[in-house]
Amino acid sequence: MHEYHIVEELVAQVLKKAREGRARNIAGVTLVMGEHSGLEESSVRLYFENITRGTIAENARLIINPIAVKLACRSCAKEFERRGEDITCPQCGTMGILQKTGKEFYIDNIEIEA
Repeated sequence: MHEYHIVEELVAQVLKKAREGRARNIAGVTLVMGEHSGLEESSVRLYFENITRGTIAENARLIINPIAVKLACRSCAKEFERRGEDITCPQCGTMGILQKTGKEFYIDNIEIEA
């Protein structure tokens, strides 16, 4: 449920940018969403659809570009992507340390029609 308020703020930002660009319609919105952002894609899509209803973004395509979780090995310093739930280094087998990559959630692009 915490996705609702996050998506509500995101839609407010999208609509604000569209107004600044004097848009008649928002054709698409592209988001970047890290796998470790704590957000569920299905919930983001559902709330986006509900919150944009009755606005110029009502029929906008929502594209979500996922960003994989990146880890760094404690022993050999190799950076690697998490494979499923496995967080061990593929090179030496040591447990990895979570990096910042994979926690992102932001608007990458807004496609407007003026």
